[in-house]
Amino acid sequence: MTTITLEISDPEDAEMILNLAKRLNLKIVEKSEVELLERSKKALEILKQIAERGNLANAIPDPVKWQKEIRKDKPLLGRE
Repeated sequence: MTTITLEISDPEDAEMILNLAKRLNLKIVEKSEVELLERSKKALEILKQIAERGNLANAIPDPVKWQKEIRKDKPLLGRE
């Protein structure tokens, strides 16, 4: 058995290679996209920054009051 790892920058080329592999009945063991990995790393960094700021309970001492202020619902017809 031979394993080959490819790095393909053009998504169209990647799709062609995957189609060829399927046509040749080759087993695709793993397909990963660096862009997805990079976005995941960025999201993790943002979550870490949020965690460093502290607990939301400290930022919003009265969640019910906060929600009422934020939502500012429009009155329903006939229910003013």
